[in-house]
Amino acid sequence: MNRARARAFQASECPRDVDVVEAVGFGRWPEQCPELAAHVASCEVCADVVEVARALHADREWLCREAHPPAAGMVWWRATIRARAEAARTANQPISVLQGIAGACIVGAATGLVTVAWQSMHWVGRLGEIAVQLENRRAGIAAASALGLPLLLAVIAGLVLAPLALYLILADD
Repeated sequence: MNRARARAFQASECPRDVDVVEAVGFGRWPEQCPELAAHVASCEVCADVVEVARALHADREWLCREAHPPAAGMVWWRATIRARAEAARTANQPISVLQGIAGACIVGAATGLVTVAWQSMHWVGRLGEIAVQLENRRAGIAAASALGLPLLLAVIAGLVLAPLALYLILADD
């Protein structure tokens, strides 16, 4: 059964069909090859090959006209820019990690300072009492110590939040 199919397939092939495809593909059909044109007129297989090859050749020509590839210099320039950007990202990765670690250290140190300041708040109260006992201007000193606590907390909050805000602003990722 397979041998019969192979014989039928071989019978439908023509040894000149490759020549026909080449002639159409290189634009020589039919003017530059009259003997091949005479063969196509008598060969049904080659006539079909000419029809398909012409359609494919026309599609190829249309696609080549419609394609607008960028200039080689533009492609080279884009590749260079992309390579530089990737190199810069690779170089900035360790710096970003160290900035994150530094920010975490600053937050930890500020938290420790707030803890120490909170524990020593009784000292600020005693300082106010000593100042009241030593001076006649008790109301002024008490007001200054009352302003001192919120001022101290504002300074500490600024010391904690400023580096954190800078890190978030300057971080690339």
